[in-house]
Amino acid sequence: MWLHLNFADWRCRRWLAQTFGFPAELVNEICDPPLRQHVSAWENVLFGHLADFRHEFDADTTEFAWMHFALGERFLITGRAKAVQSAERLRQVIGAGYSFTNPASLLSHLLSLYTDVVDTALHRLSDELEIIEDHVLDERHRGERKRLMLTRREIAQLHRHMRAMRRALQTAERASIPTPEGFALTAARLSNLDQDFADMEARARFFHDEIDAKLTAETNRQLFTLSALTAAFLPPTLVAGMFGMNLEGIPFTGSPSGFWAATGLCVLSSGAVILYLKLMDRG
Repeated sequence: MWLHLNFADWRCRRWLAQTFGFPAELVNEICDPPLRQHVSAWENVLFGHLADFRHEFDADTTEFAWMHFALGERFLITGRAKAVQSAERLRQVIGAGYSFTNPASLLSHLLSLYTDVVDTALHRLSDELEIIEDHVLDERHRGERKRLMLTRREIAQLHRHMRAMRRALQTAERASIPTPEGFALTAARLSNLDQDFADMEARARFFHDEIDAKLTAETNRQLFTLSALTAAFLPPTLVAGMFGMNLEGIPFTGSPSGFWAATGLCVLSSGAVILYLKLMDRG
């Protein structure tokens, strides 16, 4: 028997205690929101809290959600506060006519559905990184920084929850807690995905550094251009300021070509500065 309950309804706690004879401590342990992923045992009941993804009616996402479970010899109880994808996918599998030999195999298949979603997300994010890489190499990186930031955030979240699940399964195995055979297969698959996610995170950090380096180089070029223009127009500003003083003895005051003489001095001073900057650039 498989029961999937909405733990947002507090009547589930009383029903579990009355129907299955669970003590209040175990009911609260199963139904309360956990602080971390874990797998534990009470007598012949295996229970725990593992990661899952939220199920939306329009489109599934990789948003985190808790999946609570309690496994006995003849029953599997799963619960959630928010709709989860694995339960919906398992319902579709059963609706298609697939049968399971016992509740343990049902729970193992439920975990394999989670890893399938993680594997799909891995390929999607890898394709996203390749697109970003092409844009960076083609110098079309202006809008890619935000895109890469969102991709890195999703990679980090998936990797964090996936590692926590693998750690919970391995901890249960080291504690000699009797678990279904599918737990070991899921842990092995998560170990392989862990390396792939680590490689993707390293690639994402490299692309982020590459984009920052390109933006820094572009900013430096713009600042150099601005500095060169400022330096080129500084001497003409000084010349114009000196000739603009209302004092006696200013050269070319009585000359009809005085304006053009001052303009020539401005042009010569700017040319000298530009020539000096070019010589410094060559050096």
